[in-house]
Amino acid sequence: MLWVSYGKVSQEGIKGMIANPQNRAKPVGKLIEAYGGKLVSYHLLLNGDIDFIIVTDIPEDKLSDVTLVNSMLVRASGAIESITTVPAKTAEDAVPQMQKAQQMASAMAYKPPTKS
Repeated sequence: MLWVSYGKVSQEGIKGMIANPQNRAKPVGKLIEAYGGKLVSYHLLLNGDIDFIIVTDIPEDKLSDVTLVNSMLVRASGAIESITTVPAKTAEDAVPQMQKAQQMASAMAYKPPTKS
């Protein structure tokens, strides 16, 4: 299953990039491979809101482990300020969820709050 991780590099991480410029895709890939996943792509944006985007292919049953590693190991390094991981579905793969939402809407499974 594809996952997208994105986040912010810390001030310490930016200083490290300047002091020792390097491609970090290989170390990131090794971390993902340790959980049976594969690095699909790694991009730096460095725009202040989102500094990096990482696309991975990770078995769904391993995601909780990867999330824990992101929270503890990677952030503990001091180079990353924040990281979020979300599932990425192709438009085709999302159709069943759209159909489910359509069924639930027809059944009025959710009613928004009202003024009265």
